[in-house]
Amino acid sequence: MERGEFRLGADTVQNILWRLTNGELDDVHPTVIVFMGGTNNVGGMPREGIDAAVVESVANGVKAALDVMQHKAPNAIVVLMGITPRVDSRGGASVMPTIDAINQRLAGLADGRRVRYVNINAQLARDDGAPREGVTVDGLHLSLTGYQVWADALTPIFREILGPPATTDHAPPPTGDPSAQSNRPPIR
Repeated sequence: MERGEFRLGADTVQNILWRLTNGELDDVHPTVIVFMGGTNNVGGMPREGIDAAVVESVANGVKAALDVMQHKAPNAIVVLMGITPRVDSRGGASVMPTIDAINQRLAGLADGRRVRYVNINAQLARDDGAPREGVTVDGLHLSLTGYQVWADALTPIFREILGPPATTDHAPPPTGDPSAQSNRPPIR
């Protein structure tokens, strides 16, 4: 079993699909893939209601990415994350109906076995859908508190698939920068 990570920041679902199709998963044999994408497609532009074109674009792009992941990593279980809450450029929650509609479509892509859908928005969002105080650093990117909510949701899934945690923790130091630990080479 290989363990590793790659993140694709600031990409749209279509950018992620291109990366997956063009080598990002080549010669990688993951046991679990956690996939979260689509918030950059939604963007922060204030909206009136649901943006059906964005919903369709994200849902179709995620489906295509899932197909590539299942083809290139046929033994992996994919944990498909719902798009987390965010604010629009005015600080409001006008993008949330679009995000909720996308998440509903994403939930339909899961079979509960090879693709598992996880939505943590009930723990992250206020009643109006916007992020709760303290779960993001800027109305979009998760804070340590938000990441803990995410970790708490993933832990039982990882334990089921991977077994109990090792007795020795080999995770990078809390800085998130593996090179900060002097006896380990940086991950590239």
